[in-house]
Amino acid sequence: MPYITVLTPTYNRVHTLPRVFDSLCKQEFSDFDWVVVDDGSTDGTKELIEGYQKTATFPISYYYKENGGKHTAINYALDVIESPYVHIIDSDDALTDNALSLIKKNWEKISPEDYDRFWCVSGLCFDSQTGELVGKPFPPGINDLKGRAQHKVIVKYPKDKSCCRKLSVLQEFPFPVFPDTKFVSEGMVWEKINKKYDQYCTNDVFRIYYTDSPDSLAAGKMHSSTRWRTYYYVSLFFLNECFDQITYNKKILRALLSVSRCAMLSHTGINELMHGLNAWYKRVLVFLGYPIAWVIIKFQRIPY
Repeated sequence: MPYITVLTPTYNRVHTLPRVFDSLCKQEFSDFDWVVVDDGSTDGTKELIEGYQKTATFPISYYYKENGGKHTAINYALDVIESPYVHIIDSDDALTDNALSLIKKNWEKISPEDYDRFWCVSGLCFDSQTGELVGKPFPPGINDLKGRAQHKVIVKYPKDKSCCRKLSVLQEFPFPVFPDTKFVSEGMVWEKINKKYDQYCTNDVFRIYYTDSPDSLAAGKMHSSTRWRTYYYVSLFFLNECFDQITYNKKILRALLSVSRCAMLSHTGINELMHGLNAWYKRVLVFLGYPIAWVIIKFQRIPY
């Protein structure tokens, strides 16, 4: 059983997967394996990974499934991974050369009495184009804070992070699957977990963030036909599951307008939206925001 599993869900990324593989070959830490879940690729991904399996100095497992979206590939992987920790690396990104060794050192910094309250080691990324950090470093003392007190600080430090997560916690919180979109925001799961567990935050850099692939999620072109439906589900989640954070989390206020805006753009009826909200006062607030959302759509000239 390896100490860490590096998990890469992938779909038609034979042109960027070598970047992931090369970064794994450079790791200072060797007690890891690489699990690749192919979400229905048609571009020769299988042959590429089979070639890597013959030459790599670390174990590589390849699994193929029908296309269902990155979230379904992660759910699939949770049934086959055996290591206690999982580090998800996108198929178009890379790890820093010392990422896995730094991750291990951070897990070992956690005292035995605190271990159960942390669900991940959360590190930083730097942008491959600018060489600068993505977002701001975490402030001192953040790991001494617990529960809501820590979350109030974490939301002030947005942007992408690079996290190594406990397998047992990920298995406790699988991704939801919706019939009408193949893109589910990871934040819906991470925020649900954050309500129960804390993050161990470090300013060590684990990930090199790339946006040069035209089909990357960061480029905004993947799943473009259903993105409004995806954002509708995200907004609904924040209103239903995280409304108690409205006094400090800007995402909740944005969701009040975003949910009706995305409902209109995804041709979701107002009755369905109202039934989807789990409290009467949320229905009132969203209903009052409908005219504002309509004006925003017109102002932005978004066709629907």
